[in-house]
Amino acid sequence: MTEYRAVELDIGELRASQDDNSIGQIAGYAIVWDTPSTNLPFTEIISKGALNGVNLSDVLALYNHDFANVLGRVDAGTLKLNVDDHGLHFVLDIPDTTLGHDVYTNIKNGNLKGLSFRFTIANGGEQWKQINGQPTRVISKIATMREISLVSVPAYDDTSVEVTRSFKEFTKAQQYKGKVLATLPTYEIDIG
Repeated sequence: MTEYRAVELDIGELRASQDDNSIGQIAGYAIVWDTPSTNLPFTEIISKGALNGVNLSDVLALYNHDFANVLGRVDAGTLKLNVDDHGLHFVLDIPDTTLGHDVYTNIKNGNLKGLSFRFTIANGGEQWKQINGQPTRVISKIATMREISLVSVPAYDDTSVEVTRSFKEFTKAQQYKGKVLATLPTYEIDIG
């Protein structure tokens, strides 16, 4: 199932372009490794190496996850992605279009602050555990990544069914484990 994840837009660079087809560039990180999420009902961490072997040659940059609002794409050279020790870095040449001007202006003015990415998890690529008493989903392997999006309001509608279901299963298992442990007899053994 396809999932979306949104993060605050942390633009490392915002600069004017000398290219006739672009009005400027934005650069930043779409994914930061081993950083706990703060905007989900559980903690989520994407492990370093989760993108190893993932084909990123077809990734698009969109506005609000709308395939009619393409801002760039890797295979056209207008979106550059680089997996490094910090995460997934991107550089996007903003197109000289009405949409491009609107997006660029809204980023410069601080009105557009969200970044989201669409991905699927590989079989066996996630694990639920308790970390500091919090249910935590650790994603160790992403199967596909289709797009990154600049978003005004991060949306989770497409992931809520899958994430909620697996979160509920994890919670049920933890509750069951607690009940079983509470009913087991305890024995005192005198070793002395």
